[in-house]
Amino acid sequence: MFKSTIRDLNSGFSLDLRSAQDSRAHLKAAFICVDFPNKPAAESKHPDPSFFYDLLAEDGLRVFDAVSYGRLKLEVTLFDKWFTMLKNDDEYGMERVITYETHAAYIKDAIDVSCDDVDYDVFDILYIVPVHGSAVPYSPTMCSKDWPIKGKNGKGSGSVVTFGADMYFRKGKLFAHENGHILGLPDLYTYDVPEGCRDCFSHIGTFDLMGLIEGRAPDYLGYSKWRLGWIDDNQVRVLNAGEAGVYDLTPVELSGGQKLIVMPVDEYNGYVLEYREPAGLDTALEHSGFVLYRINGTVGNGRGCITVIPPEEEKYLALNVHSEDGLILPGVTVEREGIRLTALENGRVRIER
Repeated sequence: MFKSTIRDLNSGFSLDLRSAQDSRAHLKAAFICVDFPNKPAAESKHPDPSFFYDLLAEDGLRVFDAVSYGRLKLEVTLFDKWFTMLKNDDEYGMERVITYETHAAYIKDAIDVSCDDVDYDVFDILYIVPVHGSAVPYSPTMCSKDWPIKGKNGKGSGSVVTFGADMYFRKGKLFAHENGHILGLPDLYTYDVPEGCRDCFSHIGTFDLMGLIEGRAPDYLGYSKWRLGWIDDNQVRVLNAGEAGVYDLTPVELSGGQKLIVMPVDEYNGYVLEYREPAGLDTALEHSGFVLYRINGTVGNGRGCITVIPPEEEKYLALNVHSEDGLILPGVTVEREGIRLTALENGRVRIER
């Protein structure tokens, strides 16, 4: 299936398990809360670490149960105490955009102050949650499993989410987004707004929380679920040039049945078709319909490696994330690169190549 020329997170089918955790394994995560000399937890709005566990992990595990059809085995252990960092919160420089070195220094201090209580050899993943009101605005992720950040005792982790203030409104979906990176998935929004694009969500629209976390249809793309082992090979039909027929797909939000039609263009590029309905995480959708998207294995994380193809050509790279732009409704025909598909009723589609 699709290859990638990119070493960073990408849309090629194979996942790099040197940097990513194995989504098919039983994963164990440590959940620690940190405060700072100038921001003690005892004086904060939420002094109980269990508040943050419920906000992120408990809610996030519910999201993952839906997204993975119950297949993801992720066990999260809360360490029910506060670990005080070595410096004041604003001294760590945890801004919106940070360097590897800045991120690693923050992670190392968190490991150093907690390693007497946390045996990092036991855990695959580390979640670091700061006290309410800290100067940590966003939630970057470190994806370097085989190259861990080590603490003073020589133990540590390379799969780390450092949560920030966006956790208060994104909650469990943020947990699922950042853990998507831990499992090897790329950002589907773009870090810049390319010329001719509506905004940084123009490639993906309202679909998949690896793009817009608050989108109307935040369930993972079926292609991502296939990469992660939550959709089986026998639930995927590969349609090559010269083939045609009428096919039935079941909603990607629900387990079972045929999920994807994959149409390769070459070894790096191709199209994937799936069917969505207002169910599971996607209850905000008003209609059922197909989503067609293009895989590009030659560009990486945050660069438009997956692009939703709307039926209206004028909406290409101009998807409105607050609408269902990109959803292909019954009776609509879409043509791209020698592929012609017509959406029929109830998950049925006619395709010619």
